[in-house]
Amino acid sequence: MEPLNKPFLLPYFIAIDIGTTHCKAVVTTSAAEVLNEVKAGYPSYQPQPGYHEQDPGQLFNAVIEVLTRAIQSVPEKHQILAVSFSAAMHSMMAVDLAGHPLTSLWTWADTRSSKIAASLKATALGTQICHQTGTPVHPMSPLCKIAWMRREMPEIFESTHKFISGKEYIFFRLTGKYTVDTGIASATGLLNVKTLRWYKPALDFAGISEAQLSTLAQPTDLLPSVLAEYKKLFGLTAVIPFIHGGSDGSLANTGAGAILPGEAALTIGTSGAIRILSERPVQDQQNRLFNYRLDKEFYLPGGAINNGGILLEWFIQTFTDNIRSFDAYLDELMPKAEAIEPGTDGLIFLPYVHGERAPVWDAEASGMFVGIKALHTRTHYLRAVMEGVGFSLKQVLLALEENGIVVDTLFAGGGFIESPVWLRIITDILQKPVRVSHAADASAMGAIFMAMKATGIIKEWKEVKAFMKEDELYKPGKGVTEAYEKNFAVYKELYRRFIPGLTV
Repeated sequence: MEPLNKPFLLPYFIAIDIGTTHCKAVVTTSAAEVLNEVKAGYPSYQPQPGYHEQDPGQLFNAVIEVLTRAIQSVPEKHQILAVSFSAAMHSMMAVDLAGHPLTSLWTWADTRSSKIAASLKATALGTQICHQTGTPVHPMSPLCKIAWMRREMPEIFESTHKFISGKEYIFFRLTGKYTVDTGIASATGLLNVKTLRWYKPALDFAGISEAQLSTLAQPTDLLPSVLAEYKKLFGLTAVIPFIHGGSDGSLANTGAGAILPGEAALTIGTSGAIRILSERPVQDQQNRLFNYRLDKEFYLPGGAINNGGILLEWFIQTFTDNIRSFDAYLDELMPKAEAIEPGTDGLIFLPYVHGERAPVWDAEASGMFVGIKALHTRTHYLRAVMEGVGFSLKQVLLALEENGIVVDTLFAGGGFIESPVWLRIITDILQKPVRVSHAADASAMGAIFMAMKATGIIKEWKEVKAFMKEDELYKPGKGVTEAYEKNFAVYKELYRRFIPGLTV
């Protein structure tokens, strides 16, 4: 990242977005003009089926790298108004009294606690926890991860001083204090999202006390003071506020501009989601939706799917010789996939390759192709994969609409916006206008706007609209509805027909 070279000075903001595969720093002006971006990656490990882990030390080092480079790129560091943080939800790790990791970091994709989740989900307590914490019972949640550790790793469980997320670990290393914003906490299954306090029935199920969790803070609250060694490393002489920020999901809504009634954020990255902002939770009787928090004013109802862009990697690895690069294969196959008629000549894909969250919340779910014929080529299978993701998101959208939520426009974000073919498919399946902004990552921009709110530049979330750039607009195509609806009618039956005893 090169130092900024502007003919005039404006106050700056820095966002740190901590994702599943990498973290990034984004530097903007107080007018939300993106000046610089820098990324650093880190691997995930799957030591056995169902496990998905990261090294918390590698995560911390990556954050320090991008944060240092971002701060050092600003010529007048006293012009930095704030640093704000976004992070992936549902991660969990255990630390001892000195703050040393007792485990690796278990990400949202870790499903080792699937049996515990399934048994809890079938009880009245499971329904109660889902409604009060806003988090569907699923092995992604720290609630189920901690309960699994209690049963399967009793010695480590008894030695644990704190159960924390990756974001909290970074905050602890930076400040020496354990603190968590209510955005991240609302996705743990341990927080009452209505009172914004730790929820005792969930803590009792996990076998822990409030003392083993971090101190709760609002997303706009300042972090405790950054330790002197990191101030020196960053080259900071002036006091710069570090803001808690929130979760990547909630901040993606504000960052994309999906704020007002009738607007929803549509994200397809590794996974995918459709979310809205609401002053009230959406209590779906079938428990298909989550109700996380943006802040003390707004809930984040919606649904996340496990299987988004990760399926393209799976497709390349499974259906090709895997010699050329991932991008080279997609560059060759996408135009061919675009040429295939909507509905893929009757080929339908249930995309639960990596289990599923919304709408079924079943970590043991599996994928399938249906309607296979001799005429189907490799490219048909690729298009069916993309359509299957669209159908999965359509179920989330319908669940919101069935609960009285009106969605007029979708604001798109995530890696899929770089593919016009996939954008067209998703737009036509969902039958909603889709707005696309290529300005910057939506979660990072959401962290910028959270910093603006914390520093008083904006007072209400609707003021974010003034910072939005001209969007690219995709409108639903005509003449495609019948083919997609025909396949979607079959798609909706696949899970419940092939998993006896379950209904969606």
